[in-house]
Amino acid sequence: MSVYIQSASQISAQSPLSDAWFDAPVWHEGKRIASRDPNFAASLSPVQSRRMCSLLKRVIVTSRATLKAAGVEMPDAIISGTGLGCIDNTEKFLHSMLENGEQYLQPTYFMQSTHNIISSLIAIDLKCHGYNNTFVHRGVSFEHALLDALFQFRQRRIRTALVGGYDELTDDYYIFLGRLGLWDFTYRAATSPKQKCFAGETAVSLLLGAEQNERSLCEINGVEIMYRPSETQLRQTLDALLAQAGCSLRDVDAVMVGIDNNRSNDSVYEDAAARLFAGLPVAQYKHLFGQSFTSSATGIYAAVTCLRHQRIPGHMMADREEGLGHAARILFYNHYDNKSHTLTLLSRC
Repeated sequence: MSVYIQSASQISAQSPLSDAWFDAPVWHEGKRIASRDPNFAASLSPVQSRRMCSLLKRVIVTSRATLKAAGVEMPDAIISGTGLGCIDNTEKFLHSMLENGEQYLQPTYFMQSTHNIISSLIAIDLKCHGYNNTFVHRGVSFEHALLDALFQFRQRRIRTALVGGYDELTDDYYIFLGRLGLWDFTYRAATSPKQKCFAGETAVSLLLGAEQNERSLCEINGVEIMYRPSETQLRQTLDALLAQAGCSLRDVDAVMVGIDNNRSNDSVYEDAAARLFAGLPVAQYKHLFGQSFTSSATGIYAAVTCLRHQRIPGHMMADREEGLGHAARILFYNHYDNKSHTLTLLSRC
């Protein structure tokens, strides 16, 4: 069963709810960049804004924008992926417990601190009673959400699905993850904006549909998730994914990967580019949107945008200065800690 991405929207380090980054990206110098939020007052009432943290505001606004762009009022399913969830609310609740001796606690922080509040709040906002799920699998959370949506489509339980990847970054977690080396973006001497990366935040929503129409952006040919695969298993999975789509590696225009100038992260992609994707142009996205547990959602969004424009700009190419003037099929490859590996094949409609 064919599944199509009908619309997509983002709030990130680039201009929010816009594809302006495609031709005029915003370059960042810092090691940590917060999302550039839109004017929430234009979409949310004062009462709603007061009850929501920044991440939940982004979730609601991107979801509404995605549905509006696709001309859909009510999705059949809402599926999200997140690494940290509403960690800011979790921290506020815990700090309040310590400061007030576990008394006079605000229930809102507790109620909005669980990870599944993300999909739940979208459903409450839309009054949607359909399938609702949230995946929390660290660096491959978004791919699990995407794969779950494909399963629901293939079992013919749904016709549309709102799928998203959402994460925020607090001061405490920035320090904690920094101690683990996640923000060590010094693998190579960064001589251009294309070689720099930063800790970022993610809010990406996609509307998936079972029918192709004039608004369809691209087709999802398949998603594969592997745990600690050998090179042989990676190659076999890639071959099966391509065969399922009725194409070969020669038919793929580019492979998009999540390089971020971190040695332990990039070495995996470099090895794969040499062994699995030899000769394929290599595109990147984290230098534009930053690193987070669900940064792959921005990568998929970037690949979808490239397919919509039928080209890949030079500032997204990792192995060359010039861009690609033709983009009809893009292979997206992601890994987390060299343990979980994912392959997603997208084709222009």
